[in-house]
Amino acid sequence: MPSPVNILRHSEDEGLNLRLWTGMLLPPLAGGVNIVVGYIVSTYDCNVHNRHLVMLVNVLSLGVCGLAALMLSPTRARIEAGSDDPPVTLRSSRLFLRCLGLWFAAGFALLGLAGTLSTLILGACDL
Repeated sequence: MPSPVNILRHSEDEGLNLRLWTGMLLPPLAGGVNIVVGYIVSTYDCNVHNRHLVMLVNVLSLGVCGLAALMLSPTRARIEAGSDDPPVTLRSSRLFLRCLGLWFAAGFALLGLAGTLSTLILGACDL
């Protein structure tokens, strides 16, 4: 049985892998936090008749999704350049991970945008 250390090549670009995985996992985390914390905060905002905290949660979620997209956007050149000389399957897997992360960022940003619009349109106790 191969050792886990021997599975990965020593010349593999770990910084690129970390950037790809972080950019892909941040948007779902931001969307989940937006939903859970948004509902918790909306009860408080209804009691004080103020929507600032719900708006803050939505804007922070949008910011995290934007940060994830900004993290992933410059990685295409590094993937195609292949500084660590990856095989074709690893290169295509990295491109797929990048594309999936950008789609996640766009989708969960739409979730945050919908929450922001509902906060602006509805009253404090209607959320």
